[in-house]
Amino acid sequence: MKKLIVSICLMLAIGLFASQLYAQQGQFKGIVKYTLTWEGDVPQGVPTTFEVKVFEQQSAFNDMFAGCKVLTNANNGISYALFDFSQVPLEGATGKWYIKDKLEPKDAEKVKYEVTSETKEIAGKKVKKVNVTFKEEDGTEKKEEIWMCDEIGPKQDLRFYPGLPGMAFEFPVDLDKYKIVFKVIEIIEGGKVEKADMLLPTGYEEVTMEEFQEIISIIVKEYGGGQESDDI
Repeated sequence: MKKLIVSICLMLAIGLFASQLYAQQGQFKGIVKYTLTWEGDVPQGVPTTFEVKVFEQQSAFNDMFAGCKVLTNANNGISYALFDFSQVPLEGATGKWYIKDKLEPKDAEKVKYEVTSETKEIAGKKVKKVNVTFKEEDGTEKKEEIWMCDEIGPKQDLRFYPGLPGMAFEFPVDLDKYKIVFKVIEIIEGGKVEKADMLLPTGYEEVTMEEFQEIISIIVKEYGGGQESDDI
């Protein structure tokens, strides 16, 4: 009888350990909500919240900077940026478009992540301090300190910090005249998130970045006084 009790306890312990490990390997389903703190010459009416839907190794969110919906899949390192221009009445621009991007080893090598032993708690989760080093387009080196959670979310980030082995829970975004700090304030498990939320919707056509720039040029020429933009 004593052996039986010991065996049962051992099985329960192993099962508990396995379930915790399993949960760390991208099994979370829910919504991660961020608060946005703005500094500097802040435009009026800026958003103060941001949320990411997570379904195991996939995520979905609206990119307020690019004006598109983003889908990511950490399993294959692929992300999609979806643009809905179906209401734009211009030949060559009207439609629904998506740009497919794959994280290549050479891309990940551009950024270095030093995961430190320093931790703190954000929204009830233990997060780790990460020292980030990357190069700007002009070749200058830049460093940032962010906080990452590897308890929930996809096993790697594909959009904010490509190749980061976890989910960024607190990080800065530096723009020309202002700075934004993203920080998780709430985690909703379940959150009515389904697998379908992560699927590429029908009706969208794939374009390359060069083709998308041509589409933007058509729109800018029509509505921007003939000035072309190189920022896309």
